[in-house]
Amino acid sequence: MSALPPRRALALGAALIGGAALLTPLGIASLRRSGAERVEPPAAGPVAPASAATALADAGDLVLEDGEASLLADAGAGLLDGGDAGAAPFEKPVWSAASRAATYGGLSSDACDRELKRRGIPHAPAARGAPLVDRPVRLTGALHGVTFRGDGVAKPRSTSPFDIADCRLVLALDDLAAFLATRGIAEVVHVSMHRPAPAGAVAPKKKKKKAQAKPQASKKAPKGAGKAAKPGGRPPKKPAPAPARPSQHALGLAIDVAALVKADGTRLEVKADWHGAIGAPPCGPGSEPKEPTPQAIELREIICAVHASGLFNVVLTPNANEAHADHFHFDIKRDAHYFLLE
Repeated sequence: MSALPPRRALALGAALIGGAALLTPLGIASLRRSGAERVEPPAAGPVAPASAATALADAGDLVLEDGEASLLADAGAGLLDGGDAGAAPFEKPVWSAASRAATYGGLSSDACDRELKRRGIPHAPAARGAPLVDRPVRLTGALHGVTFRGDGVAKPRSTSPFDIADCRLVLALDDLAAFLATRGIAEVVHVSMHRPAPAGAVAPKKKKKKAQAKPQASKKAPKGAGKAAKPGGRPPKKPAPAPARPSQHALGLAIDVAALVKADGTRLEVKADWHGAIGAPPCGPGSEPKEPTPQAIELREIICAVHASGLFNVVLTPNANEAHADHFHFDIKRDAHYFLLE
């Protein structure tokens, strides 16, 4: 099987994939790499200049046009069959300040609330159960005809903490649903969105620019500095341990998707239908499934389109490690300047 043809993300989410036109969700410029839930950021790469959209997001007054949240696709024909004979390999996206992940991650809490209401996204505040989530909400209805259902959760308005999401993730899920609807997907079955943080975890604070410190005159070392402690004296106090680092799930900015269900009842199960290999790329050369079933091919088409769209900073598949053998992980990292696909 030949390599995936290229995806070129255009302004407002237009991407040309091989010979097939695929409009990816939301005015998304190109991406670069995405990262696992607790991976260190990749080395800095080329960064696009900040856009007007980013400036508006910083000001908390971003208004996203309805057309930017739509995705029109031709069912992804030609994504994995090689397309044109001279098609170039899959192009890794480059991070951009105009990407949806960066735009949503940069929204203030009030701006995020306003955008939820402007789009008419069915939701309700989640008053308790997620102390580290900045703007915790629950979905109370379908998005573009696509229902997000927690595995084993019977009620549409669950009280489970695993159904809580930060409003920024909900905006991304609204865009994801617009794309999935074009593929005939009617339901997303997830393992969890929010997951409680470990004891002692603290939500990260918004980074502030530090003013350059003025040079100071050298000071004499305090008396006794550098001398060893006297026998029987008190040892110096050890610094307090740093607070635990919460995952993106603890912040309500991640979702683990186990299955996609079509309107006709057909299920695309990540565990049963992905047919990948740990360490193999999910897209591009070497990404062909071990068993090229229609389900495996369609799951790759979906994953590669989502990655190319710039909707999430991190996209993890079963190719990442054993911990992701049964689900896809999507997350947004606020203030992150990278993207990762594994």
